[in-house]
Amino acid sequence: MNPYLNNKTLLALALKWKYHLGIIAIIAAVIAVVFSSPVFLKPKYKSTAIVYPENLGEKSEESYTEQMLEILNSGDIRDSIIKAFKLDEHYKISPDYRFYKTALYGKYSEHVTCRKTENEAVRIEVLDTDPEVACDMVKAVLRYYDKKVRRMHNIKFEEEYGIRKLEIERVNYKIDSLIQRLSYLGSQYGVMDLGGQAEGVSRAYFESLASGKSNDRLETYFNNIAEKGPEARGLLIRLDAFSKLLSEAQTRFDNAYREMTKEITYASVITPPFVSDKKAWPKRSIIVVMSVLLTLIMAMVVIGVIENRNSTASK
Repeated sequence: MNPYLNNKTLLALALKWKYHLGIIAIIAAVIAVVFSSPVFLKPKYKSTAIVYPENLGEKSEESYTEQMLEILNSGDIRDSIIKAFKLDEHYKISPDYRFYKTALYGKYSEHVTCRKTENEAVRIEVLDTDPEVACDMVKAVLRYYDKKVRRMHNIKFEEEYGIRKLEIERVNYKIDSLIQRLSYLGSQYGVMDLGGQAEGVSRAYFESLASGKSNDRLETYFNNIAEKGPEARGLLIRLDAFSKLLSEAQTRFDNAYREMTKEITYASVITPPFVSDKKAWPKRSIIVVMSVLLTLIMAMVVIGVIENRNSTASK
């Protein structure tokens, strides 16, 4: 019964003081309307972009959307936006203020937000008193995001590029040394194309032996091939293997160079930002309603106290 009696008592008080409450409500509404006007509260406009991450590499167990949010909310993007738009001046925060950084970063987080949507996209929102500035800031966030990801991407592939370049230099050095040794065997011992050469020299040598006609030059070639042929054959096998390694290293080098120098975007813009023609803050209707309700509640408390004192005094 107590809630009913309390509600009944409140209703009775409200009816008894209805004219007073009505006047109080009107005054509260008028004050709320006045103080929520542009004279006291400068209107703010919202610009929004909805984007999906693109071309991001694997980073631990984070999803691409989570990676994008981490980058968008990073300190260097925040600082780049603050510097580009001179937000300390825009928000009227003096560099001499003791808590300059805290105040500036707090204002930034109030006006610039990046959140994940239910469909794994990212919503970038900027509030500002100038609708064009709000739109430009959203575009700037996306631009600095692309630059940061590209910088991270390039650092990774610059390292890869350097490794592949050293690999090519090492393999080329090996190939050059093998070619030099083969050239030496060819110039000093006449050992060149082992397949056809060995067969031709062997046939001619044994034919000369069979005919009983000795040929010192032919015998020298035969002995040179017999002595240096295995080395030359081994060198050719190694040369073929290193040539294949060089081809593979060149492919990896070209891939690293292409990745390091390519210019691509890392965000797919689903909803681009635009200059808003309607304010997003303050919501005057909400301010007025809440002000009237809170004022009436406080008025009822005061009335209750007054009624209680009058009741006590009359006893």
